Amino acid sequence: MMILHPKFFRGIGDGTIHVLAACALLFALSACKKDQGPPDAIKSDAAVAKATSLLSAEQYKRALDALAPALQFRPDDPIVINVKGAILTKLKDYDGARACYEKALKISPNFFAARYNNGAVLALEEKWDDAITYFRNLLIEEPDNELVEYKLLLLLLHQDSDEALQQKLFPSDIPSNTPAWYYATAARCYKNGKPEEAVKYLEVARSVFGDKTEIFQQELDESGLNKIRK
Repeated sequence: MMILHPKFFRGIGDGTIHVLAACALLFALSACKKDQGPPDAIKSDAAVAKATSLLSAEQYKRALDALAPALQFRPDDPIVINVKGAILTKLKDYDGARACYEKALKISPNFFAARYNNGAVLALEEKWDDAITYFRNLLIEEPDNELVEYKLLLLLLHQDSDEALQQKLFPSDIPSNTPAWYYATAARCYKNGKPEEAVKYLEVARSVFGDKTEIFQQELDESGLNKIRK
């Protein structure tokens, strides 16, 4: 899996894709209009944008410094808090990151990015059983969310756990309208010692979905399944 998630997709099952940037994911940074609003709002938007950019560039300490104005002007904004959590996750301050996600969820209980990342921290801490349980429960709540389904499958494959449940995830031979099916199939190929087949599925996904595959690839890289040698 990945350390934090530069892009997320919510509502994937029905084909609607919402990008949440900042590795722990933002709602609609692209909608920020820096030529409108009061000065504090403009500074906050600019700070979040800069922090997100630095986060993507793997300059984590600079990203945290850049986020400071947004934290000052919008201390109770779950998006800003979630970005801080993403940065702390990259810095491997998992306790600090979890505190951010939990704070964001107290403010906005249905904020998907924070819910997802809260579970991702468990896997980063190698609390595998807890992580599997977390994402299994999240999938029950989000049954059409293919990112959650994919994350759960990666965890189960990584741990050789619950084969019956594995078979229930992406059971169809028909691709879905997101990258998830292709990446799930590729993950299974890697697990079964068929890397050449896996690469073919990944190439098709990239050709069809372009940069929408980024989060799925990062999750695959983090899982280590594509490094298996049999």
